[in-house]
Amino acid sequence: MIRVDDATLRIKKIRQSRNGAFCIADLTTDFGEFKVKDPLLDQFEEGEYQATVWISEIYLSQYISFGKGVTEIRARLHDLQVVSQDRLPADRTPTELDPLDEPAPVQVQAKTSEPSKEQGREAAKTPDKRWDDFKKSRPAPTQEPAEASDDGLFDTDLLDAIQRGDPVKLDATVDRALLRAQAAYLRKQRYDFEPKLQTWFTKR
Repeated sequence: MIRVDDATLRIKKIRQSRNGAFCIADLTTDFGEFKVKDPLLDQFEEGEYQATVWISEIYLSQYISFGKGVTEIRARLHDLQVVSQDRLPADRTPTELDPLDEPAPVQVQAKTSEPSKEQGREAAKTPDKRWDDFKKSRPAPTQEPAEASDDGLFDTDLLDAIQRGDPVKLDATVDRALLRAQAAYLRKQRYDFEPKLQTWFTKR
């Protein structure tokens, strides 16, 4: 596990995909630049994020896209904690293969010591004044989440939280297609993603 305290993530949203929009990122560290195509990025909006990241693996990825071979050095993120963010200029990546359509990469990982339970989860301990604010002045939900229930996107606890307009934190380790669908549904329910807390909040 590698911890990088002053990393830059330039996240871009790719909309030309049969599986729905997805996000990729260029990760800049003091020891190199890497591509990141982890599922947790799909909750984020486009932008440049300064963050502390925990890298669990660095590996070589090769695939064929739009008639050309692509070789990338990728980093797999165990976790990230956003410090600040800026909007990216209006720039679109015209062609980028959806990670859901890529063949499974052959991964080689060096054995390293396991991080402590506290490491990589510091963001969850951050005092969250917004939780209290939203509990006191949350708006009424715009509609019953029957669509989500019918599609099996959420369990009962999350459905109840969405119906009440409570803050919602998604599990980024679930199937990527499911995570995209959950994020898309929350946006339709007038939720916004707060990157520093990695939590969805209803709009005021």
